[in-house]
Amino acid sequence: MEKTVLVVDDQIGIRMLLEEVISHEGYRVEQAMNGQEALDKIKQDSPDLIMLDYKLPIIDGGEALVQLLEEDGFAIPTVVMSGLPERAEGKMKKYSSVRKTIGKPFQLNDIRILVNEIIGN
Repeated sequence: MEKTVLVVDDQIGIRMLLEEVISHEGYRVEQAMNGQEALDKIKQDSPDLIMLDYKLPIIDGGEALVQLLEEDGFAIPTVVMSGLPERAEGKMKKYSSVRKTIGKPFQLNDIRILVNEIIGN
């Protein structure tokens, strides 16, 4: 069965770029532009990996993780993306589902490697 990656970012350019790179690796990609949309999609069809921007409108990345883990019981492997990775990483360490925090801008080859390491076919 094809594995799915949910890309959550409020910048369409980043969502499109990540979709192109990740789908080229053979994964199905879903997109969400904010934390609330991500939560709705996850509850409908749980992905195998979440690429989650730390700062999001409506519900930010940290709050989305709290809702997923503590309220809904979802423990989906997550990569947190942030323009300030040091700040985000400190706050994300307490969540067991967060596999890595990466800085923006990121290298596309690093994304390929990371996705394959976490959910590789």
